Amino acid sequence: MNMPTLGVPPGVIVPAPRDDLCLEFANTRYWRGSDPATETLTSPEALLDWTASTGGLPAVIAALRERWRGDPGEVLRRLDDALRLREALFAVFTSCAGGTEPAGDDLMTLNAGLMRAPPRVRLDMLDDRFAWRIPVPSGLDALMTPVLWSAGDLLTGPRLSRVRECANQRCRRLFLDDSKSANRRWCSMSQCGNRAKAHRHYLRHRNRQ
Repeated sequence: MNMPTLGVPPGVIVPAPRDDLCLEFANTRYWRGSDPATETLTSPEALLDWTASTGGLPAVIAALRERWRGDPGEVLRRLDDALRLREALFAVFTSCAGGTEPAGDDLMTLNAGLMRAPPRVRLDMLDDRFAWRIPVPSGLDALMTPVLWSAGDLLTGPRLSRVRECANQRCRRLFLDDSKSANRRWCSMSQCGNRAKAHRHYLRHRNRQ
């Protein structure tokens, strides 16, 4: 399928992100119920590497790598901004998973990011699939654009009711429950689920003694 190119404005073509990309970003800090939690975004380079691993905008990532080498002050501010967004996303989706209303400050942080993200106003083709053509982006707002779109799409879409927080209180990982019964409790049965079973077995055995 080909679309006419006459009159197409300059910009970049961005595939629609997975709706759970925002949860994946929130989970870059994991074992949140442990002391301490495990942090993976320990540097600006780690943030860029994670974005690249999820299929982020290559030109933006390359430009930021070059730009941040010469401005350590901006690097730390932008990493702090990204982590603030991540924690707001975790709080918002944890509230949704628990059936409570998200805090206003967390929604404000998310909405502020969405307002700065490039608008999705034009469809184009990429590898025979529809994608979004957006103005040429720059900076951290562009880097976080797929995550922000994912969050907005998930919050307003039909799968929000499938967002879960792992029942292992040491884990607290967010995930989408795609099971037919919609009653999945663990982020991974092979890890958190088996740990819970082993712990219950230990308690039963101890109580019999």
